Amino acid sequence: MNEQLLKKISEIVIESAVMQKPIEYNQISIKLGGILPPIRLNEPLGEISYRCIKMGFPPLSAIVVNQSTNLPGMGFFTWVASKMGYPNLKEAEWEEFYEQQKENVFNCKNWDVFLENVFGNEKDIKSKKGQIDINNLLNLKEYLFGKITNYYILTIKDFLDTQQNGPYRYHVVLLEKNKLIQKYTIEDNINKQLLTPAKRRGIQLLFEKVPNVSFENVTMVHYKPDRKNMKKLWEKESEKSLEKFISEMNIKILNDKIEKDIDAEDSQEDNYYKDGKVIEYFGTRYERNPINRVKAIEIHGVTCKACGFNFEKTYGERGKDFIEIHHIKPLSTVGNQIRIDPEKDLIPVCSNCHRMIHREKDNILTVEEVKAILVSTTIV
Repeated sequence: MNEQLLKKISEIVIESAVMQKPIEYNQISIKLGGILPPIRLNEPLGEISYRCIKMGFPPLSAIVVNQSTNLPGMGFFTWVASKMGYPNLKEAEWEEFYEQQKENVFNCKNWDVFLENVFGNEKDIKSKKGQIDINNLLNLKEYLFGKITNYYILTIKDFLDTQQNGPYRYHVVLLEKNKLIQKYTIEDNINKQLLTPAKRRGIQLLFEKVPNVSFENVTMVHYKPDRKNMKKLWEKESEKSLEKFISEMNIKILNDKIEKDIDAEDSQEDNYYKDGKVIEYFGTRYERNPINRVKAIEIHGVTCKACGFNFEKTYGERGKDFIEIHHIKPLSTVGNQIRIDPEKDLIPVCSNCHRMIHREKDNILTVEEVKAILVSTTIV
């Protein structure tokens, strides 16, 4: 297809879009000097709209109408609509669909970017910050399908698989109630496999904004301009996969918190837990193993098993996920390699109870003994 002709038709239609007016097929033919009759404009207009969709722009053919009906041709409601993810648009829905896409075309303010990216010099295109107009892509709201959620993580592929040279880019967008609240771009000059890093970055952005979010309130959707199945350029991440990503992030956050707790503990005097010559060692070193701590917390939770104290309930966000981990059985010597079972060997206790357990070096209390003391000293 003649690229110069496609560019000229695009410029004619964009001129009408800027003036907020639909344009008729015969008017385009006249502006082209009659080189194409109105009936032969369907194919180039379809190609232009296809390129619009791939680049994240609304389809320009939405404002090209028949003189008799004041609506686009049938191809717009069948072929173009299918490329936008509406393969079975009913005739009763045509007018509403037309009004929506017409409004999107009129509201777009970056048609000069579209012309330059689609018809400009290829070398110039690759040197630009990005080929896809993210704002226009978001305005189309084609990422909305299925259950509507409060938060959307969108990954937007900003290169084609046929592209030979970098940089290769993925944009990561975080939406709250369909409003942009965070955006990030991942770029690599060699590696094209950026989707998984983009997913993880999206989850990270989400947790930075909403630390306590549950996966039921989140949808993750991926945009690829060169997807083989052109019925839908957006593809939704499965709930099972999304839950796994969120679970991984929860564990990472918990690990980070525990590492900080350990650093804080190490900055304090530690001689309290050790005798001059170590005969019995009660696992302080093993309690400070972050892997063991994470597993113990996953199994037992963060509420003290002796007194029922919960740091988050008392201290709010500052106390979230904090608890000390006590080694139930004394270990023989420091030097031995010991395998820890977090379920049987470790137990969460608050700082007060932990101190009471270890207060007498030769009389280490069990959790049950501490509980008995608490019961006996409780004032009725």
